[in-house]
Amino acid sequence: MKRAFAILLAAFAALYVVAQVTLEGASGALRWATDLNPARKVQAQRFTDAHPGIRVTVEPAGDEKLLAQCHAGTGPDLIDLHQEQQMHRMHRAGILMDLTPHADRMGFGLDDTYPALRDCLSIDGRQYRFPCNVTANCIIYNRRVLDDHGVAVPTNGWTWNDFVRTAKAIRDTPSASGDEHLPLAVPSAPWMLFDLLVGHGARFYSDDGLTCTLDAPPAVAAMTLYHDLMHVHRVLPTPAEAAAVSGEGGWGTQGVQWFSTQRTAMIVIGRWYTVQLPHYPDLIGRLGSVRLPRVPGRRSVAMANTRGPGINVNTDKPHEAMLFLRYLASEEYNRLIIEDGDSLPPNPKYARTGADLVNAVAPDPSFHQTFIDAMETARPLDFSPFVDGGLVHRWLRERLGQVENRIARPGEAMASLAAEVNQRIRRNLAERPDLRERFRRVTGREWTADWWKETDR
Repeated sequence: MKRAFAILLAAFAALYVVAQVTLEGASGALRWATDLNPARKVQAQRFTDAHPGIRVTVEPAGDEKLLAQCHAGTGPDLIDLHQEQQMHRMHRAGILMDLTPHADRMGFGLDDTYPALRDCLSIDGRQYRFPCNVTANCIIYNRRVLDDHGVAVPTNGWTWNDFVRTAKAIRDTPSASGDEHLPLAVPSAPWMLFDLLVGHGARFYSDDGLTCTLDAPPAVAAMTLYHDLMHVHRVLPTPAEAAAVSGEGGWGTQGVQWFSTQRTAMIVIGRWYTVQLPHYPDLIGRLGSVRLPRVPGRRSVAMANTRGPGINVNTDKPHEAMLFLRYLASEEYNRLIIEDGDSLPPNPKYARTGADLVNAVAPDPSFHQTFIDAMETARPLDFSPFVDGGLVHRWLRERLGQVENRIARPGEAMASLAAEVNQRIRRNLAERPDLRERFRRVTGREWTADWWKETDR
């Protein structure tokens, strides 16, 4: 009995030691908060292979959870940020490390990525993150579906009027196969509106960030075009029509599936769509790409966007975290992005021409060149430090829903949105001394309760 007890005690001791070693290994790992795309584990492992002894673990990201963790001192070392407002929110909370003193020296500075992204990665001239991947939307089309309706493939330089003619031809011309097709799929209705806004030259805010300009003519014209594509030209399904077609909900959530199953001729999307192609082998060799239609008198412009990590200012592994950002700018990581098709690689020197981006599922250089060209004119959404960008985007989505469901006309929706944002900016200034100090710096005058009346005059 004593011997059996001794054996059990030894076994428990051994298990305890193993558990402690495992826990120490986990706590010693470089923690990367990101999405749970299976590719992230491959990317993390490649970094570890190149840096023996630095293990990277992947965990889900989420603003509220991350804020709580970081304030409690248990936050991840690397924090993926998908939009500028997330970066500004984390910066305002004092969570992000200023990378400026190290970035250029270590090879992940602003000059190591696309010029259009500078404002997406920095605040007040200081860099706080580096991209994992980069995107600007284009239109991908299915040649077989276009041929089925006798419709010519679109060409770069086309306008939104050209797009409407093409879409109506797909909608109204019976197909040779007898199949019915919708003209266009959109993975995200708000993102399509963002593309329309930057394509029209609209701005969210004045240069000083103190006034919302989403009620200005360019922004109203963008929302009006979205409305007209849906309700006048009828080349986009309404939410009700989309729900009836899919049986599973709104058209935004079903856009990728519709295009992938060849129910639509075109889709507004980034190069990241090619990640889907191994699951839809019938599409390989049938796809082409073209820049977004342009507003007459303007160039084709899409929203520039990126997913990329910043470093937790309280990390106990700052050097290792910066090595990871250097890895994101390296040839090895950029080759991974090229091979799996997950948007554009973050370092443009590996995407000089479409030939640099060919992979097994998209071997046509011209297909990839379209996305490279789109980044040349892409523009990020502008941001104001005087209001929470996530809140503004939520209000914009609410107005978009009103327009989609014909509850409000485009001009009314944008006017009420701008008024709500401006009211919040004024309230924030009244409540926050730090914003009043920023107000003084950007305007050269002291804040007063009725400052906005003087601005309006």
